[in-house]
Amino acid sequence: PGLEGDPSHNLARAQMERFGFLISFELASEDKAEDFINNCALMQAATSFGGVHTSAERRLKRGDAVAAGFVRLSVGCEPVEELWKAIETSLDKIGG
Repeated sequence: PGLEGDPSHNLARAQMERFGFLISFELASEDKAEDFINNCALMQAATSFGGVHTSAERRLKRGDAVAAGFVRLSVGCEPVEELWKAIETSLDKIGG
C-alpha cells in the first residue's frame, strides 16, 4: 500500500505516517534472486522477519505462486548507507 497506484494506498496513508519495513521486488531469474541474497554482506536468508537484521526470502521455494525472481526483503536496523551499499554491490555482482 506504500505505492500510490495501490488500491489500498489512501487507506494506508490515513492510518499510518510511514510505510513498513517489508518490500518485495522481482529480479530477472531464480538464479539471480538466489545469488542476490547470498552475495549481500548485510543480508541473511530467512523466512522469519522478527529480527533486527536485514533478511530476505524467496517465496517460490515455499511453493507460493510468485515469479521465479521474486524476493521479499525485510529491512533491518543496519546503518542505511551501509545497507544501500551492500545491496548495490550485490546487484552489481549479479548484473542486476
